Formats: sequence, structure tokens, C-alpha cells
Amino acid sequence: MSALIDCLVIVGGTTALSLVGVFVVRKRTSREVLEASHEVGGYLLAIIGTLYAILVGLIVVNAESKVDTASDKAVVEANRLTNIYHVSRCFEPMAKRKICESLYNYATIAVNQDWEKVESGGEKEGTTVPYRQLWKDIVGYAPRNENERECYAVLLQDLEELSDARKYRMVAAKSQLSPILWAVLIAGGTMIVLFTYFFFVENLISQLLMTGSVVIFLSMNVYLIYVCQNPYRPELGAKEAGFGFSFNPNWFKDEQPEATTEPEAGRKPDTTTIRDVKQEQAK
Repeated sequence: MSALIDCLVIVGGTTALSLVGVFVVRKRTSREVLEASHEVGGYLLAIIGTLYAILVGLIVVNAESKVDTASDKAVVEANRLTNIYHVSRCFEPMAKRKICESLYNYATIAVNQDWEKVESGGEKEGTTVPYRQLWKDIVGYAPRNENERECYAVLLQDLEELSDARKYRMVAAKSQLSPILWAVLIAGGTMIVLFTYFFFVENLISQLLMTGSVVIFLSMNVYLIYVCQNPYRPELGAKEAGFGFSFNPNWFKDEQPEATTEPEAGRKPDTTTIRDVKQEQAK
């Protein structure tokens, strides 16, 4: 469901039910009975409200940290793809072309398939084939000189970080809040709303407004926790952080001409070093 529909169901539905409860209590319970419970009910409501606020605060902080981590991992995944592309320039042309092809396939499938799936809370492993091929291309390469060995070490580190970011994306979308926590969260909110029924306000409209405000605030926190269960929902912006409008899989297309057995006359051999690559990445 979209964010608007989720909000209407959770916030609007609970608010409507709570206001109906106010009418029912006011109709079936006398004023004297309600006023007699004001003093004790106030103390108990303060205790329950405080404990519930602590619980909700901890859950919200955990949910927000999950969203922040998802955004960071998306940035890492996109950046490591770019880093691997630049560092692979140090290798021989044939190896570079293979790595670029795997990077292009990975990036294209990740944007068009995997991310669309995780945004809806599902799981798609369309990048598995190019991901394995990328590992095969890099691990199977034997550095020829000291410069390539330095680049190769950087490349392996980037590939490991890419793997960690990809694994988090595949798992985080399906990790949900514990049913026990959901039960405690809903039960605590319901108890707070029920305690508001023990208070009597002369003006019914005023009581409806006060009760409605409490319920809206409580249900908005529940809605926030519900939305943050999947940190890759479009409205949370995790994809835009790494694979948004600023990311283009076409970057990884190898447009270099085919390698020849002999260097062209007057053309200097490629002497790109790891320092040159890092300087280009910094730009």
C-alpha cells in the first residue's frame, strides 16, 4: 500500500474507533462515576504513559537507525561499483572489459529489478549472476606488476564492501519487528486510550478533541514504526541516496577499442597507477 493509504488506515481508523468509544462511554456511564475516578485515573495514566513513551522511543530510534543504515549501505554499494570501475583501469584491456561488463549488468539489474522489489518489501536476487561473475573476473586475475598488485588489493577491499552492502539490502527489507513487540505496542496504546475514557469533560466537543489528539499522536508513532520496518520504501529515500537520479548504469560500459597484440606506433603504454586512480576518484 502507498504511504497515504497506510496513514489513513492506521491513523484515521484508530482515531475514528476511539471517538466512537467516547460516545459509548458517555452514553452508558454516569457523570458521577467518571468524576469519581479522576484522581486515581490521573496517576495511573501518568505511569502508563511514561512507560509507553520509553518503549515507543526505543523502538522509533531503532527503526530510524535502520533507515539510516539502509541509506548508507546504498551509497556504499553504488560507490564501490564506481570504485571498481576506475581501479580496473590498471589491468590489461581484456580483464578490464570483462569487469566492466559485469559491473554494467549488475548495475542495470540492481536498478531495474532488485530495487523495485525491495521497495515493496519483497526480495529479488537478480544481481546474483553478474555478482558471481564479478567475483570470478577479479579473483581469477593475476596481477602482472607491483602497480597492478596495489590496484588488486584495493579492488578486493571494494568488492568485499560491495558484498556487505548487497547482503544488507537483500536482508533488511524482509526483517520485521517482532510480533511480541507489536503486541506490547498496540496493547499499551489501547490502554492509554481507554484511560482517557475515565475522565469527564462538560463539553463533549472538547473531550472529543482532546481524546482525538492523544489518539492521533499515538497512532502516528505506530505508523512511523510500521513504515520504517522496510527501510527501502520509496518515501524514505534510501534508493535515491545511492541509486537515484545521480546514478547511471551506462557509466560502466566499456567504450574502449579492442586491444591489439602490438601497441600502435607512437602510442605510449598505459602507465596508470593507483595514485592516478585515486586522484580521479577524488574529482
